[in-house]
Amino acid sequence: MTPPPPPEAESLPAAVGDLFPEGSVRREILPNGLRVLARRTPGTGVVAIVTYVGAGYFDEPDQVAGVAHVLEHMYFKGTPRRGVGEIARETRSSGGILNAATIYDHTHYYVVLPATAFEAGLDIQADAFANSLVDAGELHRELEVIIEEAKRKADNPQAVATETMFALLHDRHRIRRWRIGREDGLRALTRDDVVAFYRNFYRPNNTVVAVVGDVEPAAAIVAVAARYGHVGQGPVVRTPGPAEPEPADGPIRYRELSGDVQQSELLLGWRTPGLDHPDTPVIDLIATILSGGRASRLYRGLRDRRLASFVGASNYTPTELGVFTVHATARPERSASALRAAWDQVRRIREGEVAAAEVERARRFVMAQWMRRLETSDGQANHLAEWELAGGWRRGSDYLGGLLTAGPEDVVVAANRWLGERRAGVLVYRPAGTPAFASGAADVERLLGGDRPEPIEPVAAPAGKAASRAARRAMRMERREGGACVYRMESGVPIVVQRVNGPVAYMGWFVNGGVLAEREGEEGITSLMAHAAIRGTQDLGAKQLAEAIEFSGGTLAAAAGHDGFQWTVSVPSVSLVAAADILADVVQRPAFRPDAVEGERAVALAGIAAMRDDMYRWPLQLAGRSAWSGHPYGRSVLGTEQSLGRLGAAELEAWHAQCALSASGVLACVADAAPDDVAALLAERFAGLTDRPAARVARPQWPTGVTQHAESRDKAQTALAMLFPGPARRDDDRFAAAILSGIVSGLGGRFFEELRSRQSLAYVVHFAPIVRKLSGAFLGYVGTSPEKEEAARSGLLREIGRLRDGLVTPEELARARTYALGANAIRREAAAAVLGDIADAWLYGNSLDDIASFDANIRAVTEEDVRRVARECLDPGRRVEGIVRGSGKVG
Repeated sequence: MTPPPPPEAESLPAAVGDLFPEGSVRREILPNGLRVLARRTPGTGVVAIVTYVGAGYFDEPDQVAGVAHVLEHMYFKGTPRRGVGEIARETRSSGGILNAATIYDHTHYYVVLPATAFEAGLDIQADAFANSLVDAGELHRELEVIIEEAKRKADNPQAVATETMFALLHDRHRIRRWRIGREDGLRALTRDDVVAFYRNFYRPNNTVVAVVGDVEPAAAIVAVAARYGHVGQGPVVRTPGPAEPEPADGPIRYRELSGDVQQSELLLGWRTPGLDHPDTPVIDLIATILSGGRASRLYRGLRDRRLASFVGASNYTPTELGVFTVHATARPERSASALRAAWDQVRRIREGEVAAAEVERARRFVMAQWMRRLETSDGQANHLAEWELAGGWRRGSDYLGGLLTAGPEDVVVAANRWLGERRAGVLVYRPAGTPAFASGAADVERLLGGDRPEPIEPVAAPAGKAASRAARRAMRMERREGGACVYRMESGVPIVVQRVNGPVAYMGWFVNGGVLAEREGEEGITSLMAHAAIRGTQDLGAKQLAEAIEFSGGTLAAAAGHDGFQWTVSVPSVSLVAAADILADVVQRPAFRPDAVEGERAVALAGIAAMRDDMYRWPLQLAGRSAWSGHPYGRSVLGTEQSLGRLGAAELEAWHAQCALSASGVLACVADAAPDDVAALLAERFAGLTDRPAARVARPQWPTGVTQHAESRDKAQTALAMLFPGPARRDDDRFAAAILSGIVSGLGGRFFEELRSRQSLAYVVHFAPIVRKLSGAFLGYVGTSPEKEEAARSGLLREIGRLRDGLVTPEELARARTYALGANAIRREAAAAVLGDIADAWLYGNSLDDIASFDANIRAVTEEDVRRVARECLDPGRRVEGIVRGSGKVG
């Protein structure tokens, strides 16, 4: 295969202005200073309402550090019109999703809901903004929750490493602080502290409200004015923290940490200018050159060479300052080589080794990222509000324009100005018990200045022309079903195409099998095969393949699960044909070169190690092993260290021929293109596939009695995952399971309100069904302080007992129904979700009509259905627990 040529640069949007055509965004400033933005996305059926307040961690004096985040938690805790929990319950009753986040320079709140509930959702948001009560008793309880959140964060190696780097690079600025606050300081906060922050900063003249969705902009602005217009404006008093001196040359700053982690976190860091500086978009482009996509420098220089399992670069610019980081995760014995290789790639950019093709690839990659972010109403609303708060929503277009017009010379100049070797910070967070990385800064400087790694091959634009192929229609249309068109290839392979509006196309080859099909002793072969396939085909090496897809603005991905596996690609619609060529080559002609297999094996092994550090995934894995013992569902998708060691290129090639080329699968595409044309394209490109039935696998048997699988770790929290048997994918009880989850989990849910809001046992309280092809489960999860483990377990079981006793009210049922319907509509605004639904319904469901009948099935669930499922499934005497017991240590 000759690499397909990339689309012409002008065929991709050149700026955000192309994505927001003139006149499509309406902006008004109310008399009280509130900035309101509104935009219609017709036909989506949903609307996003976001509120951005210009107040964050940087606005907190040291004595009230963490108060901005505390106020975010209290924001939805009640008003004179709505009691504790009512804001969340009302939002769910409207079918909406509610959440919030605090960062250094702002706090934002958002709700996404069906467009028919716009005014109800807006009324809730306006009431919270203007009338939050901050009850002293509620504050006391919520502070305990936030302390649990802080402990959970202390158990996250990446978060610890990143914020420690921020502190290392700065001597005075408030960015040095642990942003969520420390336990002693949080306990000292009073209601007066929180109310003072609220009254000072939550002013309309310090706030942006953006509404994007299937509502008329003029009507939306009138509705916002009616609800926010009475809120009085006033001066916002800021007390800036100490200013940080301008970056200056000096010795490298170095810090080394150790802890109960499986891998080393390695960071390079530099101070960079703030958002307003003309160099900032260029520095963002440098980050993409370094780590955006598989053709990027760090990916090829570290991950492809098996020095690191993860590597990324970013430039974070909250207001007046920025921080540029390079972050790698590596085995301790490879840390020195990985850090030296990352350092060398930054140095090569400073030295001028930047070609025009490399910059063009990065530009296209960035532009496609922006297009994907702006696919949905909430993505657009957050974009508009964030830039408006930063000085005007059109600044986003100017910013992207600065990035897309930067050339190699601009990149080199900015790198030398801001990423000099005498301004760097280096941080290493290694597993306890491993040798010290360095004795100090001088030792690190010697290491980084040692022998240079071999340079990577320069990026090159695909130069060939795609082979001319006859558009023969080697397929027939069978029917229209579930909103999609169904076709059948001569080989029996089904093709499903659905036309949707949007600038991005999605397609994939989805296959029955996954872990279910794996033989004992070859655990992880499906995941390894799928990921090794995108590391090169018989005609294209890993670099050529990455260049081909990324010059088209595309992203190529592989994934595997317990029930199946897939290869997918997303691209701007103008690149649909090129993407089909690339995906077909990967699916039908992967090379499985030894270096690619070894590279993906190293990543899989690192993934197993990373899972052991994950305080959600690891206890779930422990529970799953016991719940499905002796069945493929009890195995890890990644496999084990032993099984991965037995798998080589020959085994992957044979497994691919057996499970991917001749398979029970479906080719699916969601795009703004004529279905007949897309189906003809896929039939011609994927002619090497054949259809065969999926192998039958026995259903697993759930254990009798209570089973526990526990491990002890030196962590701040204990994580408890509790599994109960649940309905399988084709079991109609899955709809009652979804309603049950909606009654108890999430903001406004029973378990959330009781265990988190009233008892302050945890920050994360989760209860949801796990639905698989042959069997399902209910997962209850709590992350809490070690001394609260038994209280958390008892509380969870007590609430489960209430469900089994039949205490489900008509109001709870109605709210859970509406929420499930709204959440489904919101999720399906993204074309990627539509593609996933097609694959799920075809492979594991009854038919594509499952998609269209979802709403009716949810509406049909009764109180008795929920009670029956709770009684049949949630038997405490058959629960399976996976536990990671922490020591309570906080670093």
